[in-house]
Amino acid sequence: MADLSRFRPDWKIRSFQRADAPAARRLIESVWDEHFHHHPDPFVRNFIHSHLSDVDNAETAYGDRSVFLCAVAEEAIIGTGAIKCLDDRACEMTRMFVASAHRGRGVGRAIANDLIGFARSAGYDRISLSSNNALAASHRLYESLGFQPALPWEQGGETHSCYYVLRLSD
Repeated sequence: MADLSRFRPDWKIRSFQRADAPAARRLIESVWDEHFHHHPDPFVRNFIHSHLSDVDNAETAYGDRSVFLCAVAEEAIIGTGAIKCLDDRACEMTRMFVASAHRGRGVGRAIANDLIGFARSAGYDRISLSSNNALAASHRLYESLGFQPALPWEQGGETHSCYYVLRLSD
């Protein structure tokens, strides 16, 4: 009989817990620094460090019709992702980060699939997301999940970001 253990992930996805905030913040900051530590624009280089209050206060920021997920391996947070309510019909996929040692193992795809499932069950019609232009692997993941390129919704956002929308209903 074939050994199927190598096909089972050594991680699980679960809802964010209050005690996760420091570790989730460290993961997000470390992934950001990995990609943008040497970026010539200080706005990009330092952006994430001043934009994590939602992680520090996730119980409030991700309340009604929202969710924050963590991928966990051996009690360490190795990935994050969230759905944030924008209005009755639309939500945003945000905080998609996976530790470098765990990339290529399906962690990001699993988080994204769980988030898409959550958005459907919450009754949303569409999911939007923005992603830094430099994160080509992330863009391939989003496109493989059915996200379509969209016009920027933030003035000047195209300077640093790609924008995507996934329509959940026709």
